[in-house]
Amino acid sequence: MDAKTTKDIETVIKSIEHEQYGIELAQSTTELRELTTVLKKTVEEYKNIFENAIEGIFQTDSKGRFTRANPSLARIHGYDSPKDLVDSITDIAHQLFVDPADHRNLIELLKKSGSIQNYESRAYTKNRIIHWVSMNVMVFRNQEGKTLYYEGTMLDITERKKAEETILESEERYRIAIENSNDGIAIHRGDIIQYANKRYIEMFEYNNPEEAVGKSSKSTIHPDDLDRVTEIINRRQRGEPVPSRYEMKGLTRKGNLIYMEVSAATITYRGETANLIYLHDITERKHTEEALVKSHKELEQLNKAKTKAVNHISHELKTPLSVIQGNIRILRRKLADTPLLPALEGIFDALERNTERLLGISRETDDIFRVSQEIEAGILLGDLDRLWERIGTFPDIPENIHSHWEALKGWVSTHISGSTVSFQSIDLYSSVLSLVEKIRYVAELRNLKLTVDGQNDLFIVADPFILRGVAKGLIKNAIENTPDGGKINITVEQKDAGIYLHVTDYGIGITDENQRSLLDGLFHTKETESYTTKEPFDFGAGGKGLDLLRIKYYAQRYGFSISLESKRCIYIPTDRDLCPGNIAQCSHCTTIDDCVKSGGTTFTVVFPISTANQTIQ
Repeated sequence: MDAKTTKDIETVIKSIEHEQYGIELAQSTTELRELTTVLKKTVEEYKNIFENAIEGIFQTDSKGRFTRANPSLARIHGYDSPKDLVDSITDIAHQLFVDPADHRNLIELLKKSGSIQNYESRAYTKNRIIHWVSMNVMVFRNQEGKTLYYEGTMLDITERKKAEETILESEERYRIAIENSNDGIAIHRGDIIQYANKRYIEMFEYNNPEEAVGKSSKSTIHPDDLDRVTEIINRRQRGEPVPSRYEMKGLTRKGNLIYMEVSAATITYRGETANLIYLHDITERKHTEEALVKSHKELEQLNKAKTKAVNHISHELKTPLSVIQGNIRILRRKLADTPLLPALEGIFDALERNTERLLGISRETDDIFRVSQEIEAGILLGDLDRLWERIGTFPDIPENIHSHWEALKGWVSTHISGSTVSFQSIDLYSSVLSLVEKIRYVAELRNLKLTVDGQNDLFIVADPFILRGVAKGLIKNAIENTPDGGKINITVEQKDAGIYLHVTDYGIGITDENQRSLLDGLFHTKETESYTTKEPFDFGAGGKGLDLLRIKYYAQRYGFSISLESKRCIYIPTDRDLCPGNIAQCSHCTTIDDCVKSGGTTFTVVFPISTANQTIQ
């Protein structure tokens, strides 16, 4: 409370104490003293409230000057004291208000209503910093209605206004994203459409949102899927588990069939529970799938013809490519001492590089055909064995039939790598350790930590060529799927009824969808095209699944098993998301442990322990 206010109240008290009419009204001197004490106490309480209030308290005259202010008001506007504020601001409209029109508007409102609550405006601090304030103001007039002064309170609401602006900006961005989404988006309460974006209106061939809003969403569901989708909707409303994503057939307003992929979430909309629905139009994809199914037989026939053609071309290319490669080298040597070589050096390098690449493709094609033939041969041998068991039930089988049968099986076996004849006793840990050392040398440009754990004297009986192919294929696969800076662990152990070889990488991992088909055949990942020019053991150099296909075939033929467990890296959840190939370049992982925790894959090969025991006996 300022000195003027205190002085005014003290004057009143003295008047009561000394004026005769006050004594006459009071019944006794004691009562007068009690009344004086109460007034003094009231003055002190009012002073404390005025001085210590959180809100700024002020009084202004009709000319736009502060006449009184408490410390909070001075603090709100950055002044050292109430006196500093009162003395500094002589024109409130222009010195305090950023927009003088706000002050004029406030005065006009006060003239009409006499008081106003929560009037918001931008104001200047002492240092001319703009901030937001909220005011409650009342006008005081004399008996003739002339304005005497204004009193009010003021709060700094700058932080609240910033938060409101942030929310408004966020809501605007969200609205723009929803309205311009490529997917149909709608809000349902029950089965009634409350909102639909532009894409939703287009998908279902409405003319405008008004035709959709307020209608039942069941009219957009094809009768074939109505019961299933209705059940999903009911389960979601009851809070029961439902598919996060599902497909359905829909009907447009004009009766046209469309296919959609649907996902939904429960939200609060206008204070009530509702469902936010995302609809992705997959009609074109479905039509494509149907066309593919219809032409499957034709494609199989074309594929067989293509396989023969590719195999023929691959073989036919080898000789001319080898001749070209040899002639390039001869020509380079002949020009070695001539001034022409420097000018042609780049051309020679390009020719040799691309010729070698074509030869590599030819070798790789042969490898694919060779593995395919091995698989076909293995399947055919199994079929022959099963057929012979049935033939064996017939009496008096001629000897030549038996000999021809064995000859046929022998010829088919020539298309298969390895055989039980080549089996020998192998210490698995020592063999793997030796192989890893060789791989370290081949993959020396990769910044990876390879460790081998296990124990000696765990013997298996196998063809060394087959075992080497299995272990190398798994380790190579691990290296090609682990970014630089990462680590790979190979473990050999005995447990239960087998001897286990685990190859664990802490790399990009495999999606759930791809895990189901990884060992079913040649597996060509979606991102492979980005890596076609990479060398073996480079990050991302894999993709065809040839090694895994060969390992699966060996497992089926020679009596061991292969399985995998994988967790896709949480930062690259789909095949379309790419890893930079180096932990140091990853925007999500700063340490090896971060990468280790994000994903990885373990392939496990189990050799029957009974087979190992044969070696020891």
